[in-house]
Amino acid sequence: MYQLLYYWLNIEGDDLKSKKNILGNKEGWDLMSEEYQVSSDISVEDIHYSPLSFGEKSANLIGNVVGKKYVELGCGGGQNSIALAKLGADVTAVDLSSNQLTHAVSTCRNLGISINLLQANIQTLNYFPNNHFDGIISAFSLEFIEDIGTFFSESNRILKNRGQLILSTTHPLGAFEWDTESKNLLVTNYFNPPVEIWKEQGQISPGFTYFRTMEEIFSNVTENGFTIKKLLEPKPLDLNKELLSPYKGDYWTEFRDRLNAIPFAVVIQAVKD
Repeated sequence: MYQLLYYWLNIEGDDLKSKKNILGNKEGWDLMSEEYQVSSDISVEDIHYSPLSFGEKSANLIGNVVGKKYVELGCGGGQNSIALAKLGADVTAVDLSSNQLTHAVSTCRNLGISINLLQANIQTLNYFPNNHFDGIISAFSLEFIEDIGTFFSESNRILKNRGQLILSTTHPLGAFEWDTESKNLLVTNYFNPPVEIWKEQGQISPGFTYFRTMEEIFSNVTENGFTIKKLLEPKPLDLNKELLSPYKGDYWTEFRDRLNAIPFAVVIQAVKD
């Protein structure tokens, strides 16, 4: 019912630094995948955009997808792709982590869902033809991409005319530490956000998380052939409605105080010009 295609990481055209960053992020996600999937409760019935918050059923960003070709860039365990397939879309799901894709394969098999799964780097999308997809979704992957200009340019290229891009990524304020005692965000320099360099236990090459200002995200979208139709900064659902969120679990519950005060995600709906 599913098809797993290995394109590997598609990093031959990237410089040495980019290759190391991509390989570090792959290694890190391979190591953390199992714990993340166990401690996160991610729905396959609704598309998630932000932890403890509403999903597509409330946001109504995508619309009717029956018979349309969609690709998810940075699919993780494949939950959003499966939710899209259940709505009637012809879905291709791409991720660089083999362990995340293994989780997706298992879920597809258990549910009898048919999607194409592809292991590849999503910064450069030259394994897809021009004007191929009706829509792109990407949730919490942009922050792991070094060159977002290339990502948006490539996303535009593979979309059909008036195709849409639905993007959720870490909010710029996610770069800064939360003081649990004062319940305040310790913002240092918003205009020069840090790059987080991280390692999981046993990881050899470090992973990289890139934080961007809202202006940098907005400019890269619009300068690469998209018109932004909507921008959201989702709040968590009330505590008594948390179970309705398509993205919840122990992994996120401990951050509720922060999420109630500071948006975790910025969600963009954009259309190819």
